[in-house]
Amino acid sequence: MSFDRELLSSVLPAYDIGDELGAGGWGVVVAGQHRQLDRRVAIKQLPSELSADPAVRRRFTAEARVLASLDHPHVVPVYDFVERDGVCLLVMELLPGGTLRSLAAGGAGLTDRKAVALSLACASGLSAAHRRGILHRDVKPENMLFAASGVLKVTDFGIAKVIGGADTVMTRIGDVLGTPAYIAPEQVLGGELSAATDVYGLATMLYELLAGVFPFSHDGPAVALLFKHAHEAPKPLRDVVPHVPDEVAEVVMRGLATDPAQRFQTAESFGAALAQAGTEAWHPGWLWAEKVPILDAESIVNAAGYSAAPRRSVAPPTILPGAMTRGAIPESPPPATVSSETDEPADSTQTLLSVPKARVSIPPQAQVSIPPQVRDPAAGRRRIVVAAVVVAVIVIAIIAILVLPGLFKVYHS
Repeated sequence: MSFDRELLSSVLPAYDIGDELGAGGWGVVVAGQHRQLDRRVAIKQLPSELSADPAVRRRFTAEARVLASLDHPHVVPVYDFVERDGVCLLVMELLPGGTLRSLAAGGAGLTDRKAVALSLACASGLSAAHRRGILHRDVKPENMLFAASGVLKVTDFGIAKVIGGADTVMTRIGDVLGTPAYIAPEQVLGGELSAATDVYGLATMLYELLAGVFPFSHDGPAVALLFKHAHEAPKPLRDVVPHVPDEVAEVVMRGLATDPAQRFQTAESFGAALAQAGTEAWHPGWLWAEKVPILDAESIVNAAGYSAAPRRSVAPPTILPGAMTRGAIPESPPPATVSSETDEPADSTQTLLSVPKARVSIPPQAQVSIPPQVRDPAAGRRRIVVAAVVVAVIVIAIIAILVLPGLFKVYHS
């Protein structure tokens, strides 16, 4: 689908319209810039053959209003939307850091730990949307984009629902809603969708990042792949990549359960279980070491072995009582505890992991008891001298107060 620059300029008069950033079956994305705000944006326009449908336009307006109110650091913000004269478009934050797909394809050090850490960022964004009753329905690496700061953000929420409605896996023209490689069994069968539907897509995505292949082979037609998702069990992850820790593989495979009731019911619970699996397989604080920002996801960060990261420096090692005299410092500090009483959010540019409205308090075992000072004769003599000087000053002051008035009387005489 190509875009009409004049048309976009007419419906978005406050913006300069740039070049095309990408296109697909569900529309075209164009760069733009708000003149007065000097803010760069991405403009996503639905295909004209879809936006001509009144039902699509109604769903688009309803979903766009909800998405525009969704505010989370791992969800792309929607600044504006237009539904007018057969045009449906969203104005969103421009994310210039590329997609998770491009990162994986580039092979730029995407280790198992990094893949799990990035999936936790996705889980945080999905969890925020689920709490607002918003399902994604098409979780895949192409819909995970990086901001200039390096923060991973989930995009294209609700587009599948806008185009195809709530109860069908096919559009009116026969296209599959959602990418067949990531689609959940209940989507294929027309069943009830829930947060567990997005968990399936996220688990499929992580399976692919870890193994380099999909849970189901898709060398045939899309319909055959849909049948496998609906009626077959995926190949165990450890059978494909034995080096993946058992704990991590177990969480991924549970996320891929054919029956939605057997999966994690929320993206948050999936993320927390995955973070805990990483902690058991690797070490407490492993997520921090990966330098992947995980924001507004306290349960996930806690499960990774640290409640919160410090602002500018590495967490100090715990010193046990008496360690100063023995010279013993433990090799790995226990996690700090979190208090939710502070009103200052963590700064994502200064921390690797942050939990808004959280304050780090030092655990009891990290507090050092200082032994009392040893008394010595010299210190006692110094205190006596100081006391004598103080008394002498007080006596002189009293005499001065009593004698000076008499001297003034003699002087006046």
